[in-house]
Amino acid sequence: MTLEIIVMVKQVPDKQEVVIDPVTMNLNRSLTRNVTNSADENALEAALRIKDKTGANVTVVSMGPPQAETTMIECLARGADRAILASDRFFGGADTYPTGLTIAATISKIGKFDIIFAGEESSDSSTGHVGPGVAEFLDIDQITYASNVEYEDGHVIADRELEGGTEIVKVPLPVLVTVLLNSNTPRMQTLRRKIDATRKGIEMWDHDKIGLQPEWVGVRGSPTIVRKMNPIREKERAAKKIEVRNIKELVDELYEKNILKLEEE
Repeated sequence: MTLEIIVMVKQVPDKQEVVIDPVTMNLNRSLTRNVTNSADENALEAALRIKDKTGANVTVVSMGPPQAETTMIECLARGADRAILASDRFFGGADTYPTGLTIAATISKIGKFDIIFAGEESSDSSTGHVGPGVAEFLDIDQITYASNVEYEDGHVIADRELEGGTEIVKVPLPVLVTVLLNSNTPRMQTLRRKIDATRKGIEMWDHDKIGLQPEWVGVRGSPTIVRKMNPIREKERAAKKIEVRNIKELVDELYEKNILKLEEE
């Protein structure tokens, strides 16, 4: 029987172009350049390597605005077979709880699955909540912080990177695995696959299709509310050129400003 693999992916703002809406305190994705979350690329590659060996079907799933279609097309061009984007105005402003609920409900709607892959965390929030949350909603086992993942006889065997070393675990299907950033080298898109993916397109599912009530998702379903954000102001720094003959004067100046301190005897 063919393995069915789900890969959770997310489109995130470029780290250099993050814009916060001053009214809603949410990320304004329309004003930034959006990219595929890097750890999710590693998760997709882990799935595709199992596909290479077993002939598995790989479906990528995401929640986001319509422009996230570009990330889904990219995943198809790398080798995924199907792409489903949960996109609905009711999903906007969700924290990690309704996000996990929405992704889990989408996966349940798909039907059969054996392995779910996700990146360890997303670069825009870095909580690492959604992958484990999906496993809890689906009531399946999970393996977190995996650096190497293999499939063998109905089990996933993975190396888990811990502070004190590496733990090797073997878990029966179904299972969710979160994959560490930079744990592998993601394959590139090919022109042929990019053309095929663009022609094929992706599936857009709203809350009705998935079977979720509007009050369960998005801002209304989020227990976390951001009331205020204070941007960090960078300190002004100045530099000046000092001649070698003036080193003593520099030391005296730094001492007077309490930047340098004499070591007590």
